[in-house]
Amino acid sequence: MRKWVKLKPGKSKKVRKFYPLVYRDEVADVSPSVEDGDLTVLLDEKGKFLAWGTYSEKSHVAFRVLTLNDEPIDSDFFASRFRSALAQRRHLQGVTNALRLVHAEADFLPGLIVDCYAEILVVQVRTKGMERLKNFWLEPLIELMQPKGVYERSDMEGRKEEGLTPFKGLLYGSVPERVEIFEHRLSFLVDVKEGLKTGFYLDQRDNRKLVQSLVQPSEQFLDLFAYTGSFSIYAAAKGAECTAVEQHQHLVELGIEQAGLNGVKVDFRCGNVFEELPKLATEGKQFDFIIIDPPAIAKSEKQLSSLKKAIHRVVKDSLRILRPGGRILVCSCVYHMDWSDLIETVRFAASDMEVPLRLLAQTTQASDHPIRLHIPESQYLRCLLLQRDF
Repeated sequence: MRKWVKLKPGKSKKVRKFYPLVYRDEVADVSPSVEDGDLTVLLDEKGKFLAWGTYSEKSHVAFRVLTLNDEPIDSDFFASRFRSALAQRRHLQGVTNALRLVHAEADFLPGLIVDCYAEILVVQVRTKGMERLKNFWLEPLIELMQPKGVYERSDMEGRKEEGLTPFKGLLYGSVPERVEIFEHRLSFLVDVKEGLKTGFYLDQRDNRKLVQSLVQPSEQFLDLFAYTGSFSIYAAAKGAECTAVEQHQHLVELGIEQAGLNGVKVDFRCGNVFEELPKLATEGKQFDFIIIDPPAIAKSEKQLSSLKKAIHRVVKDSLRILRPGGRILVCSCVYHMDWSDLIETVRFAASDMEVPLRLLAQTTQASDHPIRLHIPESQYLRCLLLQRDF
């Protein structure tokens, strides 16, 4: 007999309209045999079939939709999903050998992220349901992609809500300490075992190329929260004179190494951005292009005010050293900070400094991190490209 989760009246429409998350207060009843992480059917208020998905007894998201069709969830199901995801990314062949193959709900595989770095795959398993389905999806993933190794980076804090402990480790084959990838004819070194996220910020690929198209030779370029300096390497390849600020020494060392790999020079400063910006001003430094790409400071809507304050402060301090006519890219990788929040925060900072800014573009994540119109949460990266008028 099928295990099932039944919705309250009026809660089925959003599922039929392709929203894949069912929250706990939308659930009317659960069959007695259902256990945490089980594969179950979702029923509407009349007991009719709605979807197949996974149930969580601990998370605020009680059910995640895998398919609206009444079909088997097995290895063939996942193989089909993987083939579809890969086909949607064919346009990146020749551009890069590093991409996000599976973007969780946006690729109809909630709780699973798969990043490809050359011949190495890195997976993140975010839910109990996807963890329990691993025997169904790991083998077809390996069969399709033929990697030399698969490494799991499920070491994010969010797993705790699912009753899972953070985990990272080798799942298949072998994985080197660093993986060399290419992107728009530039080379980068990825630490898939210890780097942030899964090792590299694949989602900023298009923004890196945009910045490179705008920066001019000999311009002074400042890269804040630089990580391993990928924005700087793009700019330096165009002939800009680049300064990158990153607080972790091992990331600075990796950044210097990959700058050398590309035959460019980047002046890395190991330090906290909030401390280094005033120092740069004291030193009389002035810049023509500044990148502000902070990490995900706010993990929830309750922490949004902290992120706003941080961005407000960094923008203010950056405008002190941005030349008239200079450009600035301000990014937020937090879903809870929507466009209006980001624009307002930057506008307030510019007003405080009495600096007029012109909005040149609003950009988002690269196309291998798809945005589903029916899933607002699938868009999380928002960037403002601005220019100082005078």
